[in-house]
Amino acid sequence: MTDPKTKRPASVTAILSEVRAARKDIDERHVPLAGGRHPHKGRDHHQQEANRWRAIDTSRDLDGVPGWDSTLLAGAFGALAEQDPKHVRGGLVRLAALAVAAVESIEREAA
Repeated sequence: MTDPKTKRPASVTAILSEVRAARKDIDERHVPLAGGRHPHKGRDHHQQEANRWRAIDTSRDLDGVPGWDSTLLAGAFGALAEQDPKHVRGGLVRLAALAVAAVESIEREAA
């Protein structure tokens, strides 16, 4: 969302307002973060995927071809792999911050 008055990228506050509005459309669910019949297997899978996407992200950075996709996926899988709820929460907050940064990047490219 570009500010129509200045044609500049939206501020973080504007982006978070969009997130807040979008959140209203998501049903409240009372389910475990790692679902299924064997949540520990899910966490193990998420850890493997986090490691894979971190390696991809690092490799891309070293090759000079970074992308938000690998950064976001590494963050998502890393957060979901955590066992301690405090670490899961921290990882999800970091993931939200990465998502906002990715939106800002889109805004900058569009300006």
